[in-house]
Amino acid sequence: MSKRFLIILIICVAASGTVFLARKFVRPISAPPLPQREFVDQLLGDDSVKVKPPDQVQIILVGDIMLSRNVAAAIKKAGNPDLPFLQLSDFLNSSDFNFGNLESPFSGRNNITPSGSMVFNAPTDNVKGLVDNNFKILSLANNHALDQGITGIIFTRKHLAESGIISVGAGNNQDEAWQSELVEVRGIKIGFLAASYASANDSGKIKNAYVARTDDFENLKLKIENLKSRSDFIIVSMHAGTEYTRQPNAAQTDFAHAAIDAGANVVVGHHPHWVQGYEKYGNGIIFYSLGNFIFDQEWSQKTKEGLAVKIKISDSKLQSAELFPIIIENYCCARLMTEKEKTGFMNTYNLATSTIWLLP
Repeated sequence: MSKRFLIILIICVAASGTVFLARKFVRPISAPPLPQREFVDQLLGDDSVKVKPPDQVQIILVGDIMLSRNVAAAIKKAGNPDLPFLQLSDFLNSSDFNFGNLESPFSGRNNITPSGSMVFNAPTDNVKGLVDNNFKILSLANNHALDQGITGIIFTRKHLAESGIISVGAGNNQDEAWQSELVEVRGIKIGFLAASYASANDSGKIKNAYVARTDDFENLKLKIENLKSRSDFIIVSMHAGTEYTRQPNAAQTDFAHAAIDAGANVVVGHHPHWVQGYEKYGNGIIFYSLGNFIFDQEWSQKTKEGLAVKIKISDSKLQSAELFPIIIENYCCARLMTEKEKTGFMNTYNLATSTIWLLP
């Protein structure tokens, strides 16, 4: 056997072995790739690496939500409780969860309050719009809390809870009204409290046990102190101020400053129905009024405008707050402003940037 023949034979055997090994051990291209988590587990068995999930939490804060009156009529006509939120659905579902002020109680009765009435009642099915658009917690502390009586507060809390939505700021007694709540996202616990200047349309003259009040500084400080030991981040909701004004009044600033001084990270306000400015104060930030979010006040430009704020929390600290101006149309339905509308809005409110950075 010649030397040349032996070399050719060796090359052929080596080539056939390579093909055999490739066929036996290489995953076919058409097969789906093994998921990374499964791949790591198979390699390491019981000693698999536990990958830490991202710890950034994103929350969208909005202003007054009213699902009664003309808004309820529009929903009924469309046969769709999601109607007021349709043009914001993608935006609202881009966060971990959302928070706002529910201005209209549920009563279990589905009558639609007539246009112009100041006594609100939301038809029961309208809760679906809140559920479908990522609202996990809502404030009930406002001057319409008792529009359907104490039974309305009790029914609203129960109806929201059964729909998977937590409520704060109102209850069957002061303990329930001042009860703080937690929302946990990927191990980060966000605490919530809510208070209002009034529980009825009487300018706050008559006090009762059903709604937490913004003039109750003792409870505010005690509840925040308690929350600090149970949460990583604290948001306080404030329903206060003078309606249809651009500047916060003394009662708003006193309450908001007291909340931040006690340990809150963010104070979010509503009630004036106009957007008011924000203030970096101490170790936190205050949004004095986010204006309307879902409402039917079409009689002026400023009552048709609102502000949604997406806050980003990283390592239990507020990293940034991004401003998203909205406009309400057709007595019911909100959308994000166009770039041209947004520019005009930012100029009107002297807002130099749409992103407020709080961490370097």
